[in-house]
Amino acid sequence: MDSRDILGLSMALPPPPLSRKDLTTKDPSRTPSITSPSDIRPLTTTSPPPNRPLPPTPSSKKGTAHNRSGSMSSTLISPRSPPPTRPSPLKSQASLSTISEARSERASSLGKKSGHSRLQTQSSWTSLASTTRTIKYGRGKHSDIELVPQPSDDPEDPLNWPRWRKESSFFALLLVVALNGVMKTAFISVNAEAANGHRVSYIAAAALTGVPLILSAFTGLISLVTSRICGKRPIYLISLSLVFIGTIWNTSVRTSYSQCLAARVFQGLGWGAFDTLVHSSIYDMFFEHERDLRVSIYTIVAITTTWGPPLLGGISSRGPTGFELQFTILSCFLVLAVPAIALGVPETAYDRNCTLPRIDEGSESPYKASMCQGIRRDRIIDTINDYIVKIKPYSYRGSADMVTFLQAPRAFIAPTTLILFFTSLFPYSSLWAFSSSLSLLFHSTYTTTTIGVLVTGPWLLATATAALFTLLPLFLPRLQSQFPVLASIPTHFNNKLNTVAITAGSLLAFIGILAFGLHTDARIHDGEILTTNLSAISFALGLLAAGAYVLDAISRPLIRLSTASASSSNNHTVDTRTANDMATGVACWKTLFAGIFVIAVPSGISKSPRSSEVLSSGHGLRDMCIGFAVAQVVIVAVAGGVWWFFGEGVRRWDGRVMKLEASGVVGKGTSGREGSFFDTD
Repeated sequence: MDSRDILGLSMALPPPPLSRKDLTTKDPSRTPSITSPSDIRPLTTTSPPPNRPLPPTPSSKKGTAHNRSGSMSSTLISPRSPPPTRPSPLKSQASLSTISEARSERASSLGKKSGHSRLQTQSSWTSLASTTRTIKYGRGKHSDIELVPQPSDDPEDPLNWPRWRKESSFFALLLVVALNGVMKTAFISVNAEAANGHRVSYIAAAALTGVPLILSAFTGLISLVTSRICGKRPIYLISLSLVFIGTIWNTSVRTSYSQCLAARVFQGLGWGAFDTLVHSSIYDMFFEHERDLRVSIYTIVAITTTWGPPLLGGISSRGPTGFELQFTILSCFLVLAVPAIALGVPETAYDRNCTLPRIDEGSESPYKASMCQGIRRDRIIDTINDYIVKIKPYSYRGSADMVTFLQAPRAFIAPTTLILFFTSLFPYSSLWAFSSSLSLLFHSTYTTTTIGVLVTGPWLLATATAALFTLLPLFLPRLQSQFPVLASIPTHFNNKLNTVAITAGSLLAFIGILAFGLHTDARIHDGEILTTNLSAISFALGLLAAGAYVLDAISRPLIRLSTASASSSNNHTVDTRTANDMATGVACWKTLFAGIFVIAVPSGISKSPRSSEVLSSGHGLRDMCIGFAVAQVVIVAVAGGVWWFFGEGVRRWDGRVMKLEASGVVGKGTSGREGSFFDTD
């Protein structure tokens, strides 16, 4: 018989009972023994099944030690009883010892931010096994990073999707976000032509942009609440259908203002869901170390496609079909976007807190069979059929209690949400209002092509600002290692950096508002505007856009700081869902008032609300811009003072308004979340 067979047979047989002499024999590899015989615990000769590893001998006192490789060793107080011989586990079974893996150094740094320990010290093996599970790490260059959040064993968990499935969903959502951005500013350069063609006032023509913005703010809140109950996929499908109907309708409404407005209403109802849920879907599909780059790409794409298309929209609208040509082109892209969303974006909502299996002694994961199969090598057609069968319009069912309904509305009225909204109110709303008034100011002198060129400043400076604030934190550590001069630049937002950013953004917005108003008003004589410096007008709007998006960039760091402090008084746990709700609240408030300003500002510029031909000669634009600039300075001064002197109080009020407790995000009358942000995100 081979020596390997003898060894395997010996390991498979149960160990012989130990004698009294063996119990008193000292093992130098164990910890020092004690003299009290009462500490010696009797051993049993009953052996477990040979295919399972034995658990460690329980003890009333135990110390745990975590090593760098991720394993935990237990130092027992009773060293006189040597452990029984452990048979080698089969390859198809996961050793229970892997359950007690500790975090690596990288994971420890992440754990400090969350404030929760991965393992809990227990007095028995059973209790330890019932409260822990295997720690999962990344792959490739991220193999030393503990995954945050920890994915479940379910292959349908969005975190467990293959790379191609995640990326296809991400880029399909980006396609719709880009198309929505183009639609939002489609009328900026052609408002005067739309007013003349429909024989309505300029204010009515501006409503073609303002009304959809207002509606999208409300539908954004409704979509956020509804997604907690039925998931995001059905909302995406319904919203995309509304956008598609509105876009197709807008290709043949040149002679009817009411139909044109109705088509824009359909588009606005569809925008809201993608404005509020795409960011959350990114968090559903990607781990913490993968999110920053995707969020940066999403932000840059959304801003670029909003302020860049008017450059081409003015050119395409000069033909015989007018502004309808823009929507004809968009309809062609929507023909690609509809199947991309229908087939490429499965449901990303997943209640990981309820589906993470707790591994008890002797139990196995219910998804173990599918996990052990490895990569399937079926034919491509079978794989596609299997994917299509599993992708359903409606597959997620969340809780429909009052706490779920009130989570988003509470975040919308949280003190931090309102302060951030008021800080960026006038820069963001003024940018939209002045851009929508360009056609009113310059249509008598310049063509739609020239008016579209005026948006070059906002497009370039807004995109550059967003890229700087989103991409620089990703590359700054590498730059600091290569250039020690940059070591003094902080990599994370702190109180000082927040104050500098708010001051800089407000100053840029202040200069942009005043420069645009004073320079443009000086060229208005007898109801007409004379030839002016278009580069100066475009640059002034660009400064305003840069200031608005600087204030927008600091919203999420301040919200994360607020939710971390409000969620727990002893650590810095960040609840991602609450942070997304507050950030969405700021965006919806800004969108709502941007739509209101788009409709209201032209009435202050025009001499008569019914006329789109005569400009006010009573310095209406100048007085309006001075008022906006002064109001911005006052609001920022008050907001800065509140943050500086009452910052902790504001964060405590956030916790009270949103019903946050030290254990996580819970509602009144509920038991709260079990576990931590590190587990379920």
